[in-house]
Amino acid sequence: MSVFQNGKVPHGFAFNESGGLIHYKHAIVLAIPNPNQGNGTVWGDGYLSFGSDWADVRLRVALHNGTTWSVVKNWDIIAGDGRLAEKLPAGIQKVSIGRVKKNGGDIVDNAPVGWLLEYL
Repeated sequence: MSVFQNGKVPHGFAFNESGGLIHYKHAIVLAIPNPNQGNGTVWGDGYLSFGSDWADVRLRVALHNGTTWSVVKNWDIIAGDGRLAEKLPAGIQKVSIGRVKKNGGDIVDNAPVGWLLEYL
């Protein structure tokens, strides 16, 4: 059985073009069920997807494995493309998401961006 949850990324830049924190009030943290990657347990494989419209958006996505922020990387969400999806590693318990300025002149901090958390 598939399980879905969705929401939107807050408006405002959380990070500057160098990756420095502007303000955490523009970020969101998802506390998620531990994806067990298909080993017959309750939650199975977990996937995180994003989609945008009207403008391309850069997001910083950080994954916490219960001990440390194990993966931190930028995802470019292209308005003209389909949704961008990635399988979550086993053991992830939290996901942090915030908008990143692509360059010093980037002022589009409010284009709509939706997220989808999916377990199969």
